[in-house]
Amino acid sequence: MTVVVTGVGAVTALGATARETFERVLRGERGLRELALFDPGEVRSRIVAEVSDLALDEDPSVSRTSELALRAAREAIAEAGLDVGTRRVGLVLGGTTAGMFETESLLATLLATEASAGAPRDPRREAALARMLSHPLSAPTDRLVRELGPFVRARSLSSACSSGANALAVAATWLELGVVDAVVCGAADALCRVTISGFSALGALDPEGARPFDGRRRGLTLGEGAGMLVLERAEDGARSAAICTLLGWAARSEAHHITNPEATGEAPLAAMRAALARAGLTPAEVDYVNAHGTGTPLNDPMEARALARLFGADLGRVPVSSQKGMIGHTLAAAGAIEAVITALAIQRGIAPPTGGLEEPDAACAALRHVLAAEPRAIGAAISSSFGFGGMDTALVLGARDREAPARGAARGVVVTGMSVVTPAGILEGTAVADLPAARPTGESVAVPDDALDAERARRLDRASRLGALACARALAPSAASAERDAGLVLGVAFGAVDATAELMRRLRDKGARMVRPADFPSLVPSSPAGHVSIYLGLTGPALVVADLAVSGECAVLQACELISAGDAERMCAGAVEERSAIVEEVLAALFEAPDVSPGATPPRAGGGSAARRPRREGAAVVALASADCDAPALARLGAIVSFAHAPSAGEALAELPPPPDGAIVVLGGAASGELLRGSSWGAVPRLVCADACGAHEAAGAVAVAVASAKVARGDAAAALFVGSARGWGYAGTVWPPDRAS
Repeated sequence: MTVVVTGVGAVTALGATARETFERVLRGERGLRELALFDPGEVRSRIVAEVSDLALDEDPSVSRTSELALRAAREAIAEAGLDVGTRRVGLVLGGTTAGMFETESLLATLLATEASAGAPRDPRREAALARMLSHPLSAPTDRLVRELGPFVRARSLSSACSSGANALAVAATWLELGVVDAVVCGAADALCRVTISGFSALGALDPEGARPFDGRRRGLTLGEGAGMLVLERAEDGARSAAICTLLGWAARSEAHHITNPEATGEAPLAAMRAALARAGLTPAEVDYVNAHGTGTPLNDPMEARALARLFGADLGRVPVSSQKGMIGHTLAAAGAIEAVITALAIQRGIAPPTGGLEEPDAACAALRHVLAAEPRAIGAAISSSFGFGGMDTALVLGARDREAPARGAARGVVVTGMSVVTPAGILEGTAVADLPAARPTGESVAVPDDALDAERARRLDRASRLGALACARALAPSAASAERDAGLVLGVAFGAVDATAELMRRLRDKGARMVRPADFPSLVPSSPAGHVSIYLGLTGPALVVADLAVSGECAVLQACELISAGDAERMCAGAVEERSAIVEEVLAALFEAPDVSPGATPPRAGGGSAARRPRREGAAVVALASADCDAPALARLGAIVSFAHAPSAGEALAELPPPPDGAIVVLGGAASGELLRGSSWGAVPRLVCADACGAHEAAGAVAVAVASAKVARGDAAAALFVGSARGWGYAGTVWPPDRAS
């Protein structure tokens, strides 16, 4: 099967469309200017790549990020001539800021206007609550679903600055696994105070504008924008309309440092080699590299070393360029926008230049830099993206007549370990099966002093500590030599909301110069996955998915897809949620329960919140492996199905095998049991995990771990887990390891 790109869209500081951006890139124009969107205070640089004329309506669920994504997606869909209503179309959107620009100042207001018991609500607080609809990472995805759907499945993901590239990889995997006929994929991010003050505190901004690979470079320039692509299968008749092909993709983790790249470039090199192997190509067949090229002192030499090791004596043949000196570093959107530029470079037969590069640094001088647009046939190109936490992804794009090598059949997935970290206890292995009988002793998890290595864990925030503990316990049965190549997918519904609010309060009260460099990296949504991969030394793919109350089930499905498609041998998958006063009062109330159509506007903040049980915290993880590897299996996962709205849950469940005698159903929360009405699993005995682990968005992951442990210990002949949030849902089965599902 060969994946083709049939439509592209982009919004950047250089243009409102993909082709306008590309033409101005070819001319060497730079879209960098002084920030006009807001006053950032005393920061290292006010130069940004800002998108002009981006008017928004008054809908409180609309954000600058979602508007960028919507415009780019509409362009890509129109160019592809894609009819979303008549085909099985998926949506994958990467991001890091989501509605942060609209809500970051509100977070400080929420902290400053906390209501005491019985006191009237502050009107400033009421106004702030109304705008929080746009805050979660999944909110831009919801808007695209609402305005461009229906989509048969949708996913929100974050892997920092490699998010856009990973969105393409996930989309291509869906096509390869046959679960969709086409995918709209990419990423978007908008400028905001948190990122500008954070990168300034890190000393990472160049006061004169980014100059990738230049000897005078002093850092990056932040930008905003969106890049979206439509991917289809060439075998479905899309070849004639193709712009180019997507031949290979791969992700690796550095397991080194949350912000600084590992100097040798080992992980980027591994990602590029794996992507080329998936494409069936050698380095000698690569005609162009669209580099990550941030302009920071550490990144550019590292990337040059990785490329030198990849191409060897052939390094001087291959043109290399970066567009971040022209459109800024658009964070999550960077990999998607650069994939759009690479696709157009292949189609047009022109290698674009590096903006801002005049005097190549000696450490990067061996690269064949493109200083002016260079006409040349490009049969295959690499586009690289590296993110905070060392999350590195490489894409291989090719001319539209290129064929990808045949792939093997989808691989089965087994469970090799499981763990839960809850206020009712920390359990691992088959002892997790005892959790439903336990009762929480408080609202927070009591983490033993010796549970984590004190030195390695000293920079971990609360969510990362819980995630690291859960992953370490789940991996415990595995051989130590096998752990390092494992990947990680964590479901995180809302991110570090309280910590972001505290940073915004400090920024408001004391100014940008008082933002602490160590605080910023943990505010990035993907930071728990980055921190955990570093703490445990995991070098496989790492990312975060966000699907509100079913983020855990989504993470397990994502990990299974990576294994099934051959992109990973072993994965940890689950979810983590920390205690949060703001989430408890605001976001949980906004998104908690009704099974409405995906993307529909959720209820107003505070509605029905008095009836909710107190929100606790916790984490749960299952360790997964390919059934083909030699990992000792405790259980086997059957198919995991997703459904687009609650009424279709019965149809989705009908795709699963009927329950055998002795089967059980394990639910995160009792409300999910309504989805079983009319199903063959409807009369099966049920266990509800929220009674033991507490009510929070990771409860679905707890249900997956408990279901796996029950089957592994022989307490059940099979188990079903199912969950739904604002219309999206997942259901899957667990079986004994020696029984095919």
